[in-house]
Amino acid sequence: MKVFEIVARFQAWLNKWGRRLLANFGLGLKSAREVNKTKDDKNAKNDSLLDLTEQISKELSRYPVAQGSFADVWKCIRKHPRISVEVAVKSLRLEVPNDSSKTKITKRLEHDLLRNTQLEHANLLPLLGITQGFGPLPAIVSPWMQEGSLTALLERDFQQLTLTRMLQILQDVASALQYLHSNNIVHGDLTGNNILINENGTAFVADHGILILCAEVHGTSYIRSNVRWAAPENFQVPEDDESISSPQLASDIYSFGCIMLQVFTGKVPYSELRSDHQVTVQILRGRKPARPVTPPIADALWAFMQKCWLDEPERRPSAKEVLMFIQGQLKLPEKR
Repeated sequence: MKVFEIVARFQAWLNKWGRRLLANFGLGLKSAREVNKTKDDKNAKNDSLLDLTEQISKELSRYPVAQGSFADVWKCIRKHPRISVEVAVKSLRLEVPNDSSKTKITKRLEHDLLRNTQLEHANLLPLLGITQGFGPLPAIVSPWMQEGSLTALLERDFQQLTLTRMLQILQDVASALQYLHSNNIVHGDLTGNNILINENGTAFVADHGILILCAEVHGTSYIRSNVRWAAPENFQVPEDDESISSPQLASDIYSFGCIMLQVFTGKVPYSELRSDHQVTVQILRGRKPARPVTPPIADALWAFMQKCWLDEPERRPSAKEVLMFIQGQLKLPEKR
């Protein structure tokens, strides 16, 4: 009887004060009409990308804050009626020689981005929409990640990271990768630069499918600035254009092994080699990343990385097996 009394009192309090408190924070309990409208909005979102051009301001940076092999990233502000938030705007640097080419590339880009809006996972970087004014093509808008990329975090804070914290980051990445692979989606460019960290330390996988899009649109290599994380099969030179094969699910697993190495050492793979050209030569010769002396890596972790780096893609672990391994390691005592 006491339980029913407590529930009744709570409901009475919620009806009296709950709505007011939520309203003070700009929130509110939705009516049935509002819930239906939300559903309609979501369905509309599923049919087209949200154009945020009128809401995006460049006032935080006159120039890109980061540059990759195929894109520039701007730190901008998205202005809402009640609040303004920081966002990242990524503009693709693709050759657009004429209007016909622009139409073709834009159609493919929006098709792939629309597919990505259907993906929902706690460790995938959300796609907020697109915006114009950053080049000939629509630019991609996503939340701004305060701690930057995984590579930047490791360069800055590696000495402060515990083994448990490292494994938590890897679990975030593996969880997102398993979700992508369960939907038969290849990331194609999994590197420390495409894993972003928010203010709470959560890792988000970004840019899934973007490199593949850029390579296929221009008929260029799937290897760009991702050389140090790329699977050997992506370096193969085809006999003709028709035999070019895009990255496989197993190629992402190879890259994840490289992410593991980066997280446990604080350094990018092949850190002893200065240029990407030198790295490419070593990969073509069949050389895998060397086991570091310091910091030491536990035998079980090193053995699993080597499984991810097997030359035969079909022998590498699946994304599900990767996630299960990392989760198993998290359950072990900290000192190993």
